[in-house]
Amino acid sequence: MRIKTLLLLPILSFAMPAMAQNPANVNGRVKDSTGKPVAAASVTIINASGAGVHFTKTDANGAFDCKLPASGNGLSLKVTALGYRPFIQSISSGTSPFLVTLSALPTALAGVTVKSKTGIQTSGDTLKYRVAAFKDKNDRVIGDLIARLPGIEVDEKGMISYNGKRISNVYIDGENLLNGRYGVATNNVPVDAVEQVQVLERDQPVKVLNGYVPADNVSLNLRLSDKARATTINTGEAGAGNNAYLLSFSNLVLQQRVKSINYLKSNNAGHNLQRETADLGATAGHGSVLPQQPHAYLSTTGENLPTVDEKYYLRNTDHAVNANALLKLPADRALRLNVTALDLKRRYNGSQSVQYFLPQGDTIRYQESQFNTERQREWQVQAQFEKNSPRAFTKSSTSVNLPYSSARGDAWQNGRFMQQRLPVRQQSAGNETHIVKAVGGGLLLQYNSVLRYVHVDESLFVLPGLHENLVNDSAGFRELGQRVQTQQFYVHQSAAFNIKRGRWVLSYSAGGNYEKNRLRSDLQVTDSTGKISSAGARFRNNVNFENLGLFASANATWMLAKGTIVAEVKPAVHFIGYNVQGENRDHRQENFVLNPTLDFRRNIGRYSEFQFRYNAQTTFGHVSDIYPGSILVNYRQFNASTAPLPQTSVHSAMARFVYRKPIEMVFWQIMLSTERSQLNFLQAFMIDSGITRITAMDYDNRQSKYTVNGNYSKYVFPLLIQLSAAIRAGLQTGYLWYNSDISPFNSHNFSLAFAGQKKLPFGAKLSVSGEAGKNIYRLRPRKGIAAPNTTESVKAKAEWQQQLAAGISITPVYQLTSYHPSGQAAIHQHFLDCKARYALPKRKSTFELEGVNLLGQEKYRQIVNTANQSSILEMPLRGRTIMLKYLLGF
Repeated sequence: MRIKTLLLLPILSFAMPAMAQNPANVNGRVKDSTGKPVAAASVTIINASGAGVHFTKTDANGAFDCKLPASGNGLSLKVTALGYRPFIQSISSGTSPFLVTLSALPTALAGVTVKSKTGIQTSGDTLKYRVAAFKDKNDRVIGDLIARLPGIEVDEKGMISYNGKRISNVYIDGENLLNGRYGVATNNVPVDAVEQVQVLERDQPVKVLNGYVPADNVSLNLRLSDKARATTINTGEAGAGNNAYLLSFSNLVLQQRVKSINYLKSNNAGHNLQRETADLGATAGHGSVLPQQPHAYLSTTGENLPTVDEKYYLRNTDHAVNANALLKLPADRALRLNVTALDLKRRYNGSQSVQYFLPQGDTIRYQESQFNTERQREWQVQAQFEKNSPRAFTKSSTSVNLPYSSARGDAWQNGRFMQQRLPVRQQSAGNETHIVKAVGGGLLLQYNSVLRYVHVDESLFVLPGLHENLVNDSAGFRELGQRVQTQQFYVHQSAAFNIKRGRWVLSYSAGGNYEKNRLRSDLQVTDSTGKISSAGARFRNNVNFENLGLFASANATWMLAKGTIVAEVKPAVHFIGYNVQGENRDHRQENFVLNPTLDFRRNIGRYSEFQFRYNAQTTFGHVSDIYPGSILVNYRQFNASTAPLPQTSVHSAMARFVYRKPIEMVFWQIMLSTERSQLNFLQAFMIDSGITRITAMDYDNRQSKYTVNGNYSKYVFPLLIQLSAAIRAGLQTGYLWYNSDISPFNSHNFSLAFAGQKKLPFGAKLSVSGEAGKNIYRLRPRKGIAAPNTTESVKAKAEWQQQLAAGISITPVYQLTSYHPSGQAAIHQHFLDCKARYALPKRKSTFELEGVNLLGQEKYRQIVNTANQSSILEMPLRGRTIMLKYLLGF
């Protein structure tokens, strides 16, 4: 008996406090909208973070009875049943017995049918594409398959959109290994390693914010196969041809606790390795807004590049090393490291003929040719710690970026020869820290911190000397040297709290940011004896700029049964000060802005959503907008700014209707938007045959923009054809200031794109796509009438994939580009490529013979028109290239 008593003591010690809490009863009855009891419904008492503290089911009469501690705070009653919408109600807002009425919801059982017949399944806000249903025999990496999925678009830069909306991230088994640089995944993860491509239509990456902040991000998740999680994946590629080579090796570890994607790549075949590591994701922040980063002031190359695939014109020698690793730790913690090293060499040769049509009826023309070589070396390192649990979120990310570039080349303008050199050094480092903590009672606390430092040094050397009448009193000299140095320091600190009461979520934040910029520039002249002297005060800048912002925000979110209404206001006071060398006073000003936002979303039925958003925002200029000394930005252009500090107020509104029905594989959306801007400055252009001077001037500048765009994607089952189409139209109005004359202008643009894919008998597959567009620019001078400047363009692509035998296929591809400007002859250009593949049986290796530009197109011509300018770009293309590749997986 004594032993039994001793054994019972620990049990009694835990039981007594629980008994002393005197549990309360929560009971009630569950019925449907017709009054019929709902049996076997799940009834859960959940806390403020959504975790269940008690669970039961309804009986045959729909009755339930739950017990909970009387001292529980922030508890809610959650009722779910198959075929009905979930029901959630705060216990404090009601009394027992609870009478719960569930509204009917079409069951998700149809998803099983979708999965078996079409390869698509839905689960809540997640759309799942089964890879096996869409995979093609010639697919190598997952990006090949994603580009063909219904409802998904991939542009020429690799940017992914779902039903017309850009995605934010591509997760790998739910892990954010790459942030917005998802091209590393889409171009390196083998298609056989992925079981599902999932679209997260309401992606909220911060778990603790679920239910507090309406998710507005769309992301993809690559659900891996069991085999991919259990093995290390290695792939290699080697290719050689006439004056071209390609080498790559990649290593992937995709385990549950450790994920890494690493590769080494090198080529001179026109494949741009810089694009693969570009940040393509839509911005999704945590309350901190980074300011405009110092941009490059100086350049050597022309502004226009061909709009065809880079493989036709890019003369490159690219080397890249990329390493990405993520380690999962206990307690929802993770460490991540991303490292990129680039060594890029580019050769740009081209010429352009430019005409400016001035309001007075004058026409200014110039012709120029350039032969430039650019070399860029860059190191990018980012290290991150993250804890992401339902109760707390912490992320601290530190990044360092060290790019260096050097450009040199020859140029001719109107028959005058010159040489250029442009070295640029940049260093930047920063840290972003975000903390969110649930403290109970439906309350969240947040803290945001951002630190960033950027330093840029640029030098442009042009010889022999030019613009003598502007910089050296018409006396000749040997060389011009333009130097620009910019520095930026930025700090942001803010705190916020969110509180949830029933269907209302209220959020408040306050904080401040401080930005300090410095700009130094000087134009130097080197005479025939090698003596270096300044071109004068008119070409010198020494500007210090500071912006201290104190801000707050108030956000009210009403969670509707089928949507949300969000109203937000962000009042802020900006204390801006700057001084310019040579002026006897400091410029000081204080500005108050409100920046309101209203967002309304509502689900219409099961497959549709309507969204309306209004936003008003006022922003202010930076040091790059207030320098009075002229800067030689390239051999034919000077820039300066004598306007007051720029202030831009923008009112924008957007309405969007989205429809998607995965069962029938149909997706479409249409969006209307308008934007009205008011600026206190206008760029004034002074142009003659050899030089352009651009100065920002004080002016009440009002602009308007109206756009409409739509997308449609549908799989036609009777015809076994996948079709997609897109339409875009826009109108823009504003003002242009050229050669002392201000004229209003408007521009209209319209484009229609389509694509179709169909599998044919005998192992054939046909893919066609095309786009037709028309741009109309009209200048309205004060005197006379200017004819509209119109350009019609057509792009078309046709691809025939023929499976000749098991493992053997051939794929010819034809492309057409056409431009027809008003008053000029049309320009048509044709490209033909072909690819033959032989997959070795029972081996993970493939031989591939690829031909690019088989028609031997030697020169590319492209016409670019604006309201008062027409330019014809000509660039030599890479010659006909034949390359044999060997691809291996092990």
